[in-house]
Parts: sequence; structure tokens; C-alpha cells
Amino acid sequence: MLIYGLKAVAHMLILLGPSASGKTESAKIMLNRYPISRVVTCTTRPKRVNEIEGFDYQFVTEEEFDRLVETKYFAETAIYNGFHYGTPLHQLRDDKLIILEPRGLASFAKLRVCTIVAIYLQTNESVRFERMRYRGDTKEEAESRLASDRERFDLTHIAHVDMVIDTTNMSASDIADMIYGNYKFLLGKKQNPFEQMQLFPEEEGF
Repeated sequence: MLIYGLKAVAHMLILLGPSASGKTESAKIMLNRYPISRVVTCTTRPKRVNEIEGFDYQFVTEEEFDRLVETKYFAETAIYNGFHYGTPLHQLRDDKLIILEPRGLASFAKLRVCTIVAIYLQTNESVRFERMRYRGDTKEEAESRLASDRERFDLTHIAHVDMVIDTTNMSASDIADMIYGNYKFLLGKKQNPFEQMQLFPEEEGF
């Protein structure tokens, strides 16, 4: 069966976690180290200094985003920190990596066009604060993100997570290796292509 030209079941890795938990840096390493590619999502958020148009995100205006929604261009959309994010439907393919927030994960779980492995990265708040300051966030911006993330990324209210990895004392390289190893391991454990597993202990994986 094809859905908008896609195979009915694509295998995808979803990363989620609060700001500065290591998602972006570990994803970049995986893209260079393993046979996996990234879904480029659209966003209305302003481009940061080190971001590359078409690689990190497709940056669009609010008006452009609304037009894309009307044409059913997106598989899912979400609002994070006041900005819109959307995943292009045509990018749902095997061994694709995407970074989402919890509502995006919930939307993906309902799509029925892909088998997902969702890995949540968590990190000590003090470490995340220092990472945000290092990347250029002001003290006020960092504190605001931390406060917002406490509620938004509360694991007790997030479904469809297969594994939690604490990245507090890990390098981006080690995080990337652990994520990819567990992605392949958990993918192999999926008995039913539409059945999501329960939270999986870190020690039993890669």
C-alpha cells in the first residue's frame, strides 16, 4: 500500500528532550557516522547563527507556513516557544531521523505510515543552562526555556517513548553511538509494525 507515494511502513528514529539535552549535536554526528538521514522540518523560528538553511530547518514565514498547512503539506505540526514547526509528509522514509517535541511525537504515533523508535534525552538542568549560555542564549532566555521545559517535557505525561537516556555526563559522540545502537536494537524488537513498546531501560539496550 502507498500513502502519498510512501511505503505504508517506514522505519524512523524520533529524538525528543528539553532544550540543550544533546539532541542536535548527537544527531549531526549520527548523520556523518551511520546510514541515517535527517528529516528537514519547516519552522517559522528565526535562524540561529550556526544553522544552515535546508539542513537544520527550512525557514519560512508565518504566511508561507499557513499556505503549506492548507495544501496538506505536513504530516504533523506543532507550536514550540511561540513558533510553528511542521514535518513534510514526503520526507517520511526508512532510516530517517527527526527531532520532535512531545505533541509532535503524539501526532506521529497516530500516522500509521511508519514504525517509530522514540528516544528521550534528559540532562541535569544546571548542565543544560550552561550549554544554552555557551550557544548564545541570554541568562533570561535560558531561564525561560528551563521553566517552559519543566512542564512541556514532563516524562510522566509523555506517551510512546521507547527509551530514556541521561546525557548529563556523556559526550555528543557517545550519545550518538548509544542512540543509534538502541534505535537498531529497539527496531528489531518491534513485533507489530504499528505497536509501540513501553519505556525501555537504558541498561538493556546498546
